[in-house]
Amino acid sequence: MSSGVYQPYIFVKKEQKPLIDENATTDSDRKIFSVIDHLMGTRRKWTGINDGLILSDGSGRIPGMGSAGMAPEELRVRKFMESCTFKAMISCAGGFVLGIGLGVFTASIDPMSTIHTTTPGATPTLKDVWREMRTRSMSYAKNFAMVGLVFSTVECNIESYRAKSDIRNGTYAGFVTGGLLGLRAGFQASVYGAVGFAVFSTAIEYFLLNYH
Repeated sequence: MSSGVYQPYIFVKKEQKPLIDENATTDSDRKIFSVIDHLMGTRRKWTGINDGLILSDGSGRIPGMGSAGMAPEELRVRKFMESCTFKAMISCAGGFVLGIGLGVFTASIDPMSTIHTTTPGATPTLKDVWREMRTRSMSYAKNFAMVGLVFSTVECNIESYRAKSDIRNGTYAGFVTGGLLGLRAGFQASVYGAVGFAVFSTAIEYFLLNYH
């Protein structure tokens, strides 16, 4: 057996040029090197990403290896941001802001006669208009926040249970959400709300999956 020495990336014989040129590496070679870098860690002479052979985003992670190389703190933050709790909080806050905007808009375009005044029949003052906008905005904000909270929580749990992300999650979540929100007005309103919300959610999911 001929003696040899180890050079970065390949094993070659003495006084011979490397069999593979570093500048001529292919995508397959880069993928192999990235796996080697991940498996061997820091206990090797070849530094892979740091040597510039593998493209990196500057954080030292291995491309295509998911969460490999991420710090524990970063993993915890990522796990929290992907949790149902965080998604529900974001949906609730988004619904609240949307409700405020919708309340201000509807109050601004309504006729002046619909605004409640301190003196019946009097012309609404700026204070009366502001009171009406604030009351309507808070009402819309609470309703939209509740819808976003319930829908996001139900959809996330359904998706986790089914282990799938498809159009059915939105349909099921819309059915449950509509039924729960309509239950306050009676069983019939609950059924109508469940069916209507399910159809609406399905249409929205179909649009997002096919045209987004």
